[in-house]
Amino acid sequence: MNKGWLSRLLGSLAVLVPLLFYGHGGSAAFVAATKESADPEVSHLMAKSLKSRQTDVRQAALAWLARDPRAQNKRLIRAVFRTLKDKDPGVRNQALANLGWIYERDFADKTGRRALAAVKKALANPSEHAAALVAVDLLRGSAEKGEYDENQGGAPKEHLLSNPGIQTLVVPLLASRESSLRPELLQVVENSPLLQSLPPVIEAVGEALGDDDLTVRSDAADLLIAIDRKGKPEALAKAHPLLLRALAEGDPNVQIRVSRALNLPVPPRKAAPPVLSLTGEKVSTADVPFDFNYFTAFVQPLFAKKYGGEACVDCHTPQANTTGKFRVMAPKADGHYTVEESRVNFVSVLAVVDRANLEKSKVLLKPLDPRASEGKLQGETHDGGVFWRNQFDPDFRLVDDWLKGAKLDVPPQKQLDFAYFMKHVEPIFSTPGPDGFACINCHSTHAILHLESPETREGSFSIEQMANNYQSAHRVIDESAPGSSFIVRKPTSPREGANGLAHAGGIRWPDKKDSWQYRTLIDWMGKRNLDGQ
Repeated sequence: MNKGWLSRLLGSLAVLVPLLFYGHGGSAAFVAATKESADPEVSHLMAKSLKSRQTDVRQAALAWLARDPRAQNKRLIRAVFRTLKDKDPGVRNQALANLGWIYERDFADKTGRRALAAVKKALANPSEHAAALVAVDLLRGSAEKGEYDENQGGAPKEHLLSNPGIQTLVVPLLASRESSLRPELLQVVENSPLLQSLPPVIEAVGEALGDDDLTVRSDAADLLIAIDRKGKPEALAKAHPLLLRALAEGDPNVQIRVSRALNLPVPPRKAAPPVLSLTGEKVSTADVPFDFNYFTAFVQPLFAKKYGGEACVDCHTPQANTTGKFRVMAPKADGHYTVEESRVNFVSVLAVVDRANLEKSKVLLKPLDPRASEGKLQGETHDGGVFWRNQFDPDFRLVDDWLKGAKLDVPPQKQLDFAYFMKHVEPIFSTPGPDGFACINCHSTHAILHLESPETREGSFSIEQMANNYQSAHRVIDESAPGSSFIVRKPTSPREGANGLAHAGGIRWPDKKDSWQYRTLIDWMGKRNLDGQ
């Protein structure tokens, strides 16, 4: 058997076993080769492959080992541990995927403890997102094996989820609002009666009810409902109060789920505490018909934007000695507002909004050119001068759309800089790749990264399209590990999948991490719209 044949064979995992065994002696050869005591050829082949200089050979061999119990020879364990330090991250992650069977095989000795320590290390470092996901997959496998036996009252010691150290790591990863592993860990708990019986885990699931992602909130609610229905008394005692609290304070989607499950009505929502505007009025944001998320992302930044050298905050702050009702707070020196400051601006701008006739609102007409020759609207005299030449100006459209009810799903704490997005990120989506196609050509039909194409042949986007693309981009971003975000990993992945990730469009940026697209997106993910404090 020459090295060239071995490389080609192991390079395609999907056909590895049929080619190796069924193609060389039929099913009888396959059965014989997978019995370690009967045929040492399999172990020899695997050991040789794990020493190969070729990355794809090592990676494919490890993937085979992780999937096929009949190939999991104890004599290969040392080689697996060695590849945990491989220079290639894909090989390291495939080695990590083998630690489940190694732990279960030798959980009571030094080998098992070493495997357990490596799994714990991966879980404890969620910033290494790919490795952490592999560790979570090991936990999912442990749960799916039925690790908890109610008749015995416990879990076999050899299963990962029965280890107190693993359980201790799962809790903060579920409870943390910043955790990018919440969706996967909720699935692990869903498949694990053992975890569902642990009060700290149930409380952590309750924390996920406040996640910014609607899917996570819904999954957490459904999981608590299942525990409330089927759990033991001590688990039910923890889950039920969490559901009642979600019914009273959760978002409408969660409230509906809980209401139906518990057969209880949704209580009236508590009135939001009033915010004192800069004109001295106390305003409850719950009574404001305009969207706060849209305001912080698109409207508020316009207050600090320079138009011909002038900005709203140059004149319309409480410190400025000017007349008129319009008062807003100026941003900090770095251009950022806090959420609290944004709420003050949100209610303060209402002073120049005409709710009875939105088109007559001074927030629209004062910056607009009084001599506008295009469109039906003309502005009013403004001491600060003309900011918008006509009602088709993109900034006018942003404010106008907000007043007309435009909404944004991305909460203020998650929002990235929109101006930078428009100037630098949007061109990435619309620039053709090596194959002549751009992201927008395929992603116009995608549900998650749904991208809309320009509305004109010249390539200009409407404000609605820009807002949609901005919102969609946030769905494929990992805040805790920007380099692990799908928005940069997918365009650098081949069609067949590298390290477990495939991209139907293939590699879009031949220079990968050295490309201007990659660097631009990483820079954007570091540009918060609001101050975190």
